Amino acid sequence: MPEQLGLYPRFIAAICRVGMRAIARVRVEGLDDLPTSGPLIVATNHMSNADPPLVGGWLLPALKRRPTFLAKEAIFVGPLGLFLDSLGAEPVKAGSSDIGAYRAAKALLDRGGVVVIMPEGTRSYDGVLSRPKPGVSLLATRTGAPVLPVGVSGTDRLLRRGQRLPHVGASVTMRVGRPFHLRLPEGSERRSALADADDELMRRIAALVDARHRGAYEPWPQD
Repeated sequence: MPEQLGLYPRFIAAICRVGMRAIARVRVEGLDDLPTSGPLIVATNHMSNADPPLVGGWLLPALKRRPTFLAKEAIFVGPLGLFLDSLGAEPVKAGSSDIGAYRAAKALLDRGGVVVIMPEGTRSYDGVLSRPKPGVSLLATRTGAPVLPVGVSGTDRLLRRGQRLPHVGASVTMRVGRPFHLRLPEGSERRSALADADDELMRRIAALVDARHRGAYEPWPQD
C-alpha cells in the first residue's frame, strides 16, 4: 500500500507554496482529477532550483500522497542532505544511469507510489528542453505505470542556473497534463522503440510549456 500522507509532508508542501508565492507570480493549471492511488511517474522539465518546490508544493495536495523525487547524489550533503532524506528523496548519480535508483523507483511504483523524475537529468542552461537521459521510458514501459507530464515555464527567469538570488516578481507557470502510458510496439527494435518513447515523453512535456522552452520538440497533440 502507498504511504499515507502525514502532517510533515503537508507542512513542507504548504511552506513551498507560501515561499513560491512570496517571490513569484505563480499560475498552476491542470490539478483537477489527478490519480490519487496506484503507481505514477511524474515527468517534468528542469530549469531551476525553484522547480522542485513548485512541483512538489502543488502536486502533493492534489495527489493526496507524497511524491518521491529522484535528485542528483551530489546535493545529499550536510543539512540539505538531511532535509532531502526526511522527505524520502532518492539520490541518483548525475550524468549516467543509476541501477540503484532505477530499482528503488521500481520498488516504489510496485507498491503503488509516486516517483518524480526530471528526464533531462540536470537544469537546462538556456531554458530550452534537452534530450532526456536513459531510464524514464524504460521504467515506464517495464512497470506499466502511467506517466503524468508536467511542464514548468518561467523558473529560469526567477532563478536561473548559477544565479544566487531570485528575481522577485517573475511569472512562473506549472501546467499538468493527463496521465498516459508509454508502450513499445511489439516486434520493434528495442533501442529505436525506447528512443521513440523518449521523444513522445518530451513532446508531451513540450505541449505544456511556453513556446520559448520547447526547442526542437514539436508539441504532442492534445488528447
